Amino acid sequence: MTAGALLSLRPKPLRLCAGIVGAFIFADASPQDVAASRALWEQAGIANYEYSYQRVCECHPDQLADTIVTVSEGRVIAVRYARDDYAQEVAVAAEKLSWYRTIEDLFALVETARTSADVVRVSFDAEHGYPARVYIDYVTDLVGDEVDLKVTRFVPLP
Repeated sequence: MTAGALLSLRPKPLRLCAGIVGAFIFADASPQDVAASRALWEQAGIANYEYSYQRVCECHPDQLADTIVTVSEGRVIAVRYARDDYAQEVAVAAEKLSWYRTIEDLFALVETARTSADVVRVSFDAEHGYPARVYIDYVTDLVGDEVDLKVTRFVPLP
């Protein structure tokens, strides 16, 4: 697998996908690439980290907020939002932390979607192996069922 390669987990012809962030041509790839990336992630052994992601939404493409997720010992312990037009970061209430994903949860999302979604595309971080970009379209003829997120920052914590 090449570093940062975009991967489609279900064999499909090449397609042009516009509106995600610019236009991309996603190439087909095998489930073995997912396994290799997961192995790289597990080999890194990072249990404490913080990552930021943006969830791309066609409804508000100019208002992307960074969601900053802090993980300790494999559990989400804090989440906050940051945007350029916010005066300060906005914390998520503790009772809603279960709504957010660890890197392991992102791998599980991708692996589950492989069996149920029409389109699953992923790019992986070359150094740590985590899913750096995830695009899932559960039903191609349905609008609004897509998951499209991009990890914008990853920092291992002590």
